[in-house]
Amino acid sequence: MMWLRVTALALLLAVVSRAWGQVDPGEARASIDATRQQATIALDAEDAACLSKFAVTDCQSKVGTRRRLMLADLKRQEGALKAAERRQKGLEQLQQSEGRAAENAQRQRVGQGHTEHTTEQERQNNLDVKRFSHQDQAKAASNKTKGGGSTSALDAATVEKNRTAYQDKVKELEKRRLERDKRLQDSGKWVPPIPVSP
Repeated sequence: MMWLRVTALALLLAVVSRAWGQVDPGEARASIDATRQQATIALDAEDAACLSKFAVTDCQSKVGTRRRLMLADLKRQEGALKAAERRQKGLEQLQQSEGRAAENAQRQRVGQGHTEHTTEQERQNNLDVKRFSHQDQAKAASNKTKGGGSTSALDAATVEKNRTAYQDKVKELEKRRLERDKRLQDSGKWVPPIPVSP
C-alpha cells in the first residue's frame, strides 16, 4: 500500500514540475491525464482492499479523502495550464495585431506623399466638373425661358389625358375587386371586410 502512495506522489510531483515549466501544453495535459488514471487505479485497489479489513468505512473514508485531494490538485494544475495557454494566446493575438498595425502605418506613410498630391489634383478636377455642370444647367434654363414657352413640363392636354387614364385604372381595379368578392362568395370562402372607422 505504501508503495502505491509513493508512486502516486512521485507522479504528481512530476506533473506539477512539468506544468510549471515551459512544456508543450499537450504533453502537460497528457501527463495530467496519465497521472489521474494511475492514481485512480491505485486508489480503486486500496478501496477494494478496504473491504477485507475490519474497519471498512474508516478505510474507505480515508481513501475517498485522498482521492478528493488528488483530483482537486489535478484540477488546479489543469486550471493553471489553461490560464497559461490563455495568456500565451492573448500575447500572440496582441503581437499579431501590433504587426498588422505597423504594416498599415507603413503603408499609409508610403502612400501618404502620393495621396496628398493626388488628392489636391482630384479636388481641382472635381471643382472644374462642377463648374462646367452648373454652367451647362444655367444655359439650358436660359434657353427654355428665351423660347417664350411655358416652363411646365406637361401641357393641359397631357394632364387631362393622364387624369383620364388614372380614372380608368381605378375603375378597372374596382371591377376586379368586385369580381373577386363575388367568386369568394360563390365558393363560400368570402369574409366581409372590416368596416372603416369614421
